[in-house]
Amino acid sequence: MERKCRLHRLIFLMGVLIACTLFIQVAQAAPLAEFVSYTTEDKVLLNALLWLPPSGTKTVVIYVPGMTGGFSGVHEINPAAEGLTSKGYAFLAVNVRTAGLHGMLFARFEDYVKDIDAAIRFAKSRGLTEVVLFGISLGGPRIAYYWAQTRDPAVRALVFMGSIKSPYLEAQLRWNESERARYDAFLQGARDRVAQGKGNEVLTYTDWFPKVTVTLSAQTFVNIFGTLAESNASTVKFGPQITIPALIIHGSKDEIAIPPNAQAIYDSLTASPRREIVWVEGAGHYLIKGAVAKSYAEALVAWLPKFIQPTR
Repeated sequence: MERKCRLHRLIFLMGVLIACTLFIQVAQAAPLAEFVSYTTEDKVLLNALLWLPPSGTKTVVIYVPGMTGGFSGVHEINPAAEGLTSKGYAFLAVNVRTAGLHGMLFARFEDYVKDIDAAIRFAKSRGLTEVVLFGISLGGPRIAYYWAQTRDPAVRALVFMGSIKSPYLEAQLRWNESERARYDAFLQGARDRVAQGKGNEVLTYTDWFPKVTVTLSAQTFVNIFGTLAESNASTVKFGPQITIPALIIHGSKDEIAIPPNAQAIYDSLTASPRREIVWVEGAGHYLIKGAVAKSYAEALVAWLPKFIQPTR
């Protein structure tokens, strides 16, 4: 009986040891994120998730989300966090001020400069002084505009993932002639309301994407979803001003930011000392949990060190 008890204890301890070993391996592969907060210059409180590599670093990749601007949502970013930290980069996934279901209702695109600036200031406060800005979808225009406005010397490279020429121009690529005419008429109505002093009137546009309705103020439709003459929400508008390395990662089956967006962004980067497109074969627009998110992350982790190596 005593021998049997000793055997059971031994089996139990071995089980505990194996479990602890597996836990340590998982923890090393996917470090836990720290939930952090900071404030913009105009006193907006923002939140972010910060992953740090085990060995320490001065280089951080700042993830700037698309659409309403929340780091949580349809895009699975854990594989990117895991891959980047394993290569010695910190990873900061940020919210912008419009994060949330209806956050963009009265948004002004130019305000996102303050949000990115606040994220970089926070990163610097943690000793992360070399920055790569990584914008997905509408996050691409956000980081392009930030660079054009600030020429921040801390920013060493830009990454555009599944990004767009602009909301207006990407839709022009997807839509047929009647759909383009329908939106142009709608946009003119928004302009008219702004001219009449009714810019805060809320408007709804159905089927911006298939079965996706967009509800914004008239002013925001013009400011973010307008033409390049009236909107700064664009990569290609500011691409010629980008004088740092730029990496474009795009899914070959992207159904939202269809592939010509990637080529147009690349073509606009005429002053970049190094620019490159990496195609993720078979991937759509969203970093869906599983193989797709992993493939996007692998592309990022494989190619980013060619643009900037992490500094310890």
